[in-house]
Amino acid sequence: MIRDVEARNAGAKGLGVFARRDFAVGEFIFRRRHGKVVDRAGIARLTEEDRMHLCELDWDRFAVLLPPGCYLNHSCDPNALRSGVKVFARRPIRAGDEITIDYRLNEFDSNSWPCACGAPACTGTVVGSFFALPPERQREYLRYAPTFIRREYRSRHRGIPAHRCS
Repeated sequence: MIRDVEARNAGAKGLGVFARRDFAVGEFIFRRRHGKVVDRAGIARLTEEDRMHLCELDWDRFAVLLPPGCYLNHSCDPNALRSGVKVFARRPIRAGDEITIDYRLNEFDSNSWPCACGAPACTGTVVGSFFALPPERQREYLRYAPTFIRREYRSRHRGIPAHRCS
């Protein structure tokens, strides 16, 4: 049981994850849980609901996130970061605040979608790729990014792409 957070209505965004207590910068909030793990071909066999809650694990493996972690909403200026399955406070979070993460942290050449996060720096569209982030945000997030993103980042900064999409 995750006692420090709860999933509840987040308005137009649907369900969200909310803090039940205050969290300090860097503090562990909770562990996200994975359900099914599928390859790219397996995505087509998932339900629409499961496809809405996918997380990229590497180039060809995806996990269906389970509650409450599947209800973490995106923000272009999140108050939390995830590293693997662990979620940490990026800045102070007060009891009652919605906990948000930046979906681009573990995305690579994904689709774009409208953003409703409301952050001052929000452009209104999320480009689903770590590499679409501004360089300073990439540097901030890099230590939290999955291994496949870190490898690609290092390769790009050496000028040789580590992966080519097929």
